[in-house]
Amino acid sequence: MIVKWLWFICTLIPAPFLFHFYEYGQHINREDAPFLLIGTIAYIVLAGALAKDMNVRSVLLANVATAVLSLLLAMYFIPNDDGWFKPFGRDVVVMLTMIPLLIGQLLVRFVLRGVTKLMHAN
Repeated sequence: MIVKWLWFICTLIPAPFLFHFYEYGQHINREDAPFLLIGTIAYIVLAGALAKDMNVRSVLLANVATAVLSLLLAMYFIPNDDGWFKPFGRDVVVMLTMIPLLIGQLLVRFVLRGVTKLMHAN
């Protein structure tokens, strides 16, 4: 039960918003974003591992809610800089960021479920 709550909390972290908020903030400050890749991979692995026992429908619905939350936060906290977010614009880029995050979570979930089944089969 605790894992389901941890998964729910972790999944509702607005990762697409945080990704672009950090990236754009570093761009404005003319600095690199050294933790962007590491943080994104850590989030994908953690959320995917916690989703191991969740059904796919729940994972998809939670990620849709996260995408909507990220979009709303981006509208208020990230300027729509056409030069930075071209050719799609801020809102579309934030929504498109959710796709690899979701695929990564589902991939980690799939691998962990397979490993667990193999371990229990022996």
